[in-house]
Amino acid sequence: MHSSHRHVLGVEREPIGRHGLTVDLGAIRHNTGVLLRRGPVLADVTADGYGHGAAEVARVAIDAGATVAAVTADADGGSRSALYGLTDDPGLRPAMRVSAVVVATKTIDAGEGVSYGLTYRATARTNLALVGIGYADGLDRAAGNVASLLLNGVLRRIVGRVAMNALVLELNGGTAVVGDEAVVFGDPAAGEPHVRDWAAEIGRPPAEVTSVFGRHLPRSYA
Repeated sequence: MHSSHRHVLGVEREPIGRHGLTVDLGAIRHNTGVLLRRGPVLADVTADGYGHGAAEVARVAIDAGATVAAVTADADGGSRSALYGLTDDPGLRPAMRVSAVVVATKTIDAGEGVSYGLTYRATARTNLALVGIGYADGLDRAAGNVASLLLNGVLRRIVGRVAMNALVLELNGGTAVVGDEAVVFGDPAAGEPHVRDWAAEIGRPPAEVTSVFGRHLPRSYA
């Protein structure tokens, strides 16, 4: 724990936990319907549907009434990543959910450091949860000591650097057990962080966030 050559939480090998990316095709269908009431809809499937899966999104959007599916030159998504619920429009539902599970827990004392380089040291005795998702899975390294994940209904801050396959959440006086789900972003209607909240925390456009996760994580569809 005290050596920068040790992995997070002092384990000798970083465990790889279950993580996942789920695309809610019902949200794509809903968003297409909302947008159709405002005018013709072009289903923008740039960057593999901004990580949502171009073929699946195009099929659902066209079935729901979109005029055409196309790749555009709008690299950042712009007003078009609306189909995916990436804007601040309250009538649209975000379609992507990213989560991972707790793979270990530990309590550390004041002064002990976390993760490579020990960029975080506890100011008091605290509980930690190791979550099995990292930069190899598309989670931006900028999230270390900045962003939060939703764990058991509470936003918990990432402490220390994001490692290749893991990150650490500070629980303070809270607790977690192996297998608990930590949500990066998902459905705000279910009390989960919006992808825009996560993107704002790490200083990235939402369409970039979903595109990167879509390139790294296996997708499932609901």
